[in-house]
Amino acid sequence: MKQHVICKRIADEAVAALIEEVQLTPKPGLVDTENNGAHHDLSLTKMQNSAHSLHNTFYQMAMLSFDRQPTVEIREQFGAIGRYGEKEMFAVTENSNTHKGAIWSIGLLCSAIARRQGQVLFPQVFNDAAELANLPDQYIPKSKTNGSKVKENYGIPGAREEAQQAFPHIQKFSLPAFLQAAQRMSLRDAKLHTLLVLIANLNDTCLLHRGGLEGLEFAKQEAKKLLTNFSISNMKKLDELYIKHWLSPGGSADLLAATLFVINMSDKLKRGAQHGKVELHVSGKSSGY
Repeated sequence: MKQHVICKRIADEAVAALIEEVQLTPKPGLVDTENNGAHHDLSLTKMQNSAHSLHNTFYQMAMLSFDRQPTVEIREQFGAIGRYGEKEMFAVTENSNTHKGAIWSIGLLCSAIARRQGQVLFPQVFNDAAELANLPDQYIPKSKTNGSKVKENYGIPGAREEAQQAFPHIQKFSLPAFLQAAQRMSLRDAKLHTLLVLIANLNDTCLLHRGGLEGLEFAKQEAKKLLTNFSISNMKKLDELYIKHWLSPGGSADLLAATLFVINMSDKLKRGAQHGKVELHVSGKSSGY
């Protein structure tokens, strides 16, 4: 019973973090409550349906790893759960890739937290996720993904390597950025600031896929400019600029959701929140999920 309760809470928070990220507004080039960003095939409803469809995937990943040391067998079972989750996602999104990267990154963090029976310690949670990510999975499909194509074309690592290296962009950038920004900004602004920090520092393979090296550098430089002159009106202008150039920092969005997930799990443990009651904080307002 304890295992089920903890693993369901982990899955609840994982889904909540995905919804929290997509509802954050205004975001540059990304789906939010105001527009669909630089996407013809995505919408707020589709993103939220996708997030909800992944609840069982995250729950199964947590159950698999609960109080267990990572092994090759667990890694292979984890991969199988993730690939089934992708099918569930594609079924509700009409074959749009909404959260494929998040299934990997947040899924690994779900497993890491379950391994410690729901406890979240920094940097242990990231190191535990990396330990599982670095194990081999002989069943990984040989077909190329956008991320693998980018790595092949530009020699730049993507979501797989980010996890295998213990999420350096969360540890070095987004986690400290959010914790510091939350001391001096509203909750919404702190999240937006954190997203800009990620865009400015991550070699986002989604940006590379869309705009090549030139597009990536352009997006990073514009984000850096806004970090020194942050305002909501300037965020909206950046959104328009990214949409004009058809740039969407999806990798940064995934890492923001992962950051919010581990923070929310940690805070939930500290405040002893009731199981099954996830609070979403959107634009500084709290709403039940």
